Formats: sequence, C-alpha cells, structure tokens
Amino acid sequence: MLFNWRCAMARADAFDYILVHEMCHLYYKNHSKDFWNLVSKIMPDYEKRREWLRRYGVRMDL
Repeated sequence: MLFNWRCAMARADAFDYILVHEMCHLYYKNHSKDFWNLVSKIMPDYEKRREWLRRYGVRMDL
C-alpha cells in the first residue's frame, strides 16, 4: 500500500481516517454501502475526520 507523502501533513485523527479508509479497500475495492459500513464499524466518527480532509486537505498541497 502506497501513500502520498502529503498525508503525513494531516492531523493525526485525519491520518488515522486515511489509513482505515485505505485498509477497508483491501476488502471492498469500491465505495459501496458495505465499504462505508466497514469504515463506520472500525471508526464510528469517520465522517467528522473525513470532513476535516474535505475542508483542509487541499492545504496539504501547499
């Protein structure tokens, strides 16, 4: 599994979300309902972490 080096610039909780998200792709190769259910089972507050990435993730490119 490879990650963009910019992921290291994310907050720790957002980085944890990235890891869980990508590891869930080992089971589901898509973003199906089953995929998101697995993410939620592992990380119940994933939506909050995902929102941070939506808002501030672009700043990791600077």
